[in-house]
This record gives sequence, structure tokens and C-alpha cells, in this order.
Amino acid sequence: MRFHIPCAVLGLTLVAAASAAAQTPPVVTAPATAPALYDTDPAPFDAPAGVVGPAAPVPAYQYIYQPDRILVVDPVTGIAVQALPR
Repeated sequence: MRFHIPCAVLGLTLVAAASAAAQTPPVVTAPATAPALYDTDPAPFDAPAGVVGPAAPVPAYQYIYQPDRILVVDPVTGIAVQALPR
């Protein structure tokens, strides 16, 4: 159900709309500076108590050359981890 209420009752004033060709679109400009992403500096990183320094370097593999294959040996365990055919 629609009701028609006169504009005078609502205290409104009607203004004739200008033609579409006479209207100019609003000009939108970008802000002069970009908004800040963060309000404060990040807190400094605190390492856990158990961490003292950088991790120990991983030892390089040892290679054992045999007539038919090359064995790749883990130096910590002494176990061949890979056999490469020649």
C-alpha cells in the first residue's frame, strides 16, 4: 500500500532537476598523502630464552666413490643416505 504525502506537509521544497547534459559529475581527488598503515613502530623482537645464536651449520655429506656407484654418507651417523649409479 502506497501513501502520497504532500511535500508541504513534510516541510520539503521541490527543486526542478537540471537536465542530465547540464549536470557535471563531481570531481574526486586523491588525498595529498597516503594514510598511515600503523600508528606505532613494531615492538622489537625478543628471542626465546633457549635460543643463544644462529643455528649450527649443517655438515656436508661425504662421498665414497666405488667402481659401480657413488655413496652419499651422512657424516653424523655414518650411514649411506643415497647411492648414485655411475
